[in-house]
Amino acid sequence: MEIWFKQFESHGRQILVKKVHNAEESKVGVQYCWPEKLFEVDFGLWVDYDDDDEESCEKAEKSRDKLFDSINQESVDSAVSDLIQKLNLDD
Repeated sequence: MEIWFKQFESHGRQILVKKVHNAEESKVGVQYCWPEKLFEVDFGLWVDYDDDDEESCEKAEKSRDKLFDSINQESVDSAVSDLIQKLNLDD
């Protein structure tokens, strides 16, 4: 079974990391999501592909999967910390 979601706890937050596919914009990616008091944080890293080229889509999905598989507690802590600082969110 392919894994599409990972859950982490980081900086007092529950972080969902998920594989995503946006067919309308011909891109696949990995998104980080979590709720804050007044809004939800949802950001990601994207890989574009040529919608008319199946091989391009397969390569993009492989890149996305490789990125997703590399995500661990340390990388989540770093990404979340950076975004908390940029958004001036209190811990």
